[in-house]
Amino acid sequence: MKAITVRIDDTGLDALLKRVKVAQEAGFDKFDLCISNPQSSFGRIVVALSAYNVGLAALRLKEQRHDALVFRKPGYSKLAASDATLAQRSAEMVIETATQLAPLRAQFLVLDGGFVAVPGLQEKQAILDEVLDCDEDDDTCKLVRRDHVAIDESLAEQQLVALCRGLHRVRKELPGVTVCLLNPDSPFGLLQPDRMKHVLDDLPEIGYWHSTSSAALLRKQGGPKEADWLERFGKRLKGVYLADMLGGQGEQPPGLGQVKFEDIAPELAKGTVRVMVVDDDKGTKLRFGSEYLAKVGIF
Repeated sequence: MKAITVRIDDTGLDALLKRVKVAQEAGFDKFDLCISNPQSSFGRIVVALSAYNVGLAALRLKEQRHDALVFRKPGYSKLAASDATLAQRSAEMVIETATQLAPLRAQFLVLDGGFVAVPGLQEKQAILDEVLDCDEDDDTCKLVRRDHVAIDESLAEQQLVALCRGLHRVRKELPGVTVCLLNPDSPFGLLQPDRMKHVLDDLPEIGYWHSTSSAALLRKQGGPKEADWLERFGKRLKGVYLADMLGGQGEQPPGLGQVKFEDIAPELAKGTVRVMVVDDDKGTKLRFGSEYLAKVGIF
């Protein structure tokens, strides 16, 4: 199944429907709906998307980076918060949003594990982002990561327990929806490979959802090879977000950057949901990315 991401953002419902129309004109009839924060108008969104005959392949709940780094308020990426009340409220937000959007019949709910709450997280992440934006070479990025990233494993373990508890509750409250976990794009992301394995082993009903650009960004910062994710978690793979990395920027149109999509194609099972991620209201990048993915055998 091929699909494309559309986002609900501050530009409102009209902008969302414009993106849907552009995608449909380009041949897409399945969508991945990405939401960054709770809305008061989910009812209107359901009605509008239904009128456009939008079929949802997946619902993705992921906070914007600046919100996900702040552990003072609940959010879609805070199920692993060490504060029990914050983690509980975050799980409730996920359940409430998915329930309100249930009429759109998304088969998959895609979540991420958020960040490890290390001291000075915002400042440390900003330094990593600055290195990536400057397009430093891989050796420099690895040096920054080695000298800069220090994770308290006892804290990470505590957050993993909270995440598993929250995911168990989400699954219980949303029967019929397969919950999937997304790989991180930062060394501070909680779900590094060993921790991802811990959660998937603990919750066998949870699936894995791969992001090509996140894997590439993490690799540039000294993380595992992109292929390692699919080799390790391929049996649990339900879907993949197809986006490129250009310099230090992720979620670029496929075929314009450094991700080797031709190497990924053989790793995808026939039933894997293939979602192109392109931020494009006019359709030029959308068509380019779609044609490129067809050329390399993914679409």
